[in-house]
Amino acid sequence: MNWLRKIFSGSGSEAGESLRLEDVISWLEDKETSAGWEKSLSEIYRHLEDQAKELSLDVSRLASAEPDPSTPPKLLRAGLAARGEVVKQMESLEEKIDPPRKMDLQSASEHHWALVKGLERTVTTFGRAQRYVAAIFPKSLESINSDLGQISRTLVELEEMIDKRRKLSEEIWYSKELAEELGKGLVAIDSLKKKVAGEEALIGSTAARLRDHEERIRNLAASELGRRTEELKKSLEEKKREKIQTEEELRSLISPLTKALGRITKQSSSDRISLEHGEVFLQLMNNPAQVSDNEIAGSLEELRAHLATLGLKDRKKEKVLDHIDQLIGKRSLELARSRHFSLAEEIKSLEGQLKESSKEALQLKDTISQDKKALIKLEAALEQSRKDLLILEERMGSKQSELLERLTRIAGKEMSLILPEKSG
Repeated sequence: MNWLRKIFSGSGSEAGESLRLEDVISWLEDKETSAGWEKSLSEIYRHLEDQAKELSLDVSRLASAEPDPSTPPKLLRAGLAARGEVVKQMESLEEKIDPPRKMDLQSASEHHWALVKGLERTVTTFGRAQRYVAAIFPKSLESINSDLGQISRTLVELEEMIDKRRKLSEEIWYSKELAEELGKGLVAIDSLKKKVAGEEALIGSTAARLRDHEERIRNLAASELGRRTEELKKSLEEKKREKIQTEEELRSLISPLTKALGRITKQSSSDRISLEHGEVFLQLMNNPAQVSDNEIAGSLEELRAHLATLGLKDRKKEKVLDHIDQLIGKRSLELARSRHFSLAEEIKSLEGQLKESSKEALQLKDTISQDKKALIKLEAALEQSRKDLLILEERMGSKQSELLERLTRIAGKEMSLILPEKSG
């Protein structure tokens, strides 16, 4: 393949060059100083000075030339006047030809621009006057025209050289900027890669810890303690159901007395009757489980005693009276309230036991929940870091390509970049 590459690259092409990124700036500075600018500029200025001297001699010859005595007076006057104007313009142009003291690009550009403008003004004025001057001093005018032509050609060479130098300076300036940006970008890429690696490692350790905790909680559930905890849960649920049933039983025992209890509490609040168990009647309606056995018996007896004054219909009053007698005789409310109290105590005891036996499992569940939340955040952060890394790598790849193109144009041969070794 080498012979094929040589055929298409041309026999005169230079071999490629490899350049380390950290050496790009110094390489560019060397190219800028070794481009032969000052030498070439000095040579052009020398040509201009020689051409200015030649122009000065020809202008002096024109100024001192004697006209043909046979020249018509009117033409002679016009020609001499035109000669004076031409001499004046040429002397002004000679002053602009003097090269600047500095040899930098800006000074050369300003000098070139001033000289071109001066030459344009000279040619314009010269164009109007040369017809008369040519009629009287044809040889002198021919020499001056030749001198101006040489100066114009030299100015074209100077302009080409300035344009070439300006393009080189721009290439070097942009290349330096790209090299600095690429260097900083590669450091940022290295840092981002370390960040991604750290986040991946943290995700791995968090996931491993999560699996370990999940395994521990499964083992705990299968252990004697886990089985005991499940039994306690079932017992607790059963006791809670029994407690609810007991509360429903208490409400059903009180339900037939609701109307009578409502009326007796209203009469008590209006001072129509004085009750010993007024607050107990309210409790019986709202929360019968909180009424003590003595209060139940006493309140039922008091309700029975005042039943006739409550304005109940005879049939309703008989039913309430019969229900009160049954409650007193069978002690139904006391027994139901006692069962409710016992169930409440059992539930309290079971909840205490369950809390103690579930302590480790609850701690593990809380830890697992925290690990899962942490894992979600870490995965989101990792995804963002990967996106940032991809964007930065693409941007730096574009800058690297542009830098290589500019370096190749500056060097005049194929260039390749050696990037810094990746740390870590």
